[in-house]
Amino acid sequence: MSIPSGISIADECISAFDQLRTGPESTRPKFIIYKISDDNKSIVVEETSTAKDYEFFRQKLSAAVDKDGNPAPRYAIYDMEYDLGSEGKRTKTIFVHWGPCHAPIKLCMLYASSMQQFKRALDLNVSVYADILEELEWEVVLKEVSGGQA
Repeated sequence: MSIPSGISIADECISAFDQLRTGPESTRPKFIIYKISDDNKSIVVEETSTAKDYEFFRQKLSAAVDKDGNPAPRYAIYDMEYDLGSEGKRTKTIFVHWGPCHAPIKLCMLYASSMQQFKRALDLNVSVYADILEELEWEVVLKEVSGGQA
């Protein structure tokens, strides 16, 4: 699948997402981190994990670097579970665009120009954009995802 930016979406991206959404509980990923390949031609899966610790996810995402060791943008999918008290427990699969402010500009532009089409390919409506680590804190993301209810 190719998108307007000229970057294609590798089939493994959709397969990993399908596994997160519908896979068996024992092997279902909690999150997926995607990257644009080093040749800038396609979006690929960088990592999947069944780890349920949000801080682990946050640290993995913020530690992303490009082939030269510079901070790098990433896309991620996180299967978020939260409790609204009397409203009950909720689960939302969210799209995260991590665009660290010290990442190379050209790479940031590639991610920005590919994001909407990739998000559409995954059919996700809930998204979070962060360019500093504080914007990925649980409370900040929860407020955004829950529409301020939490």
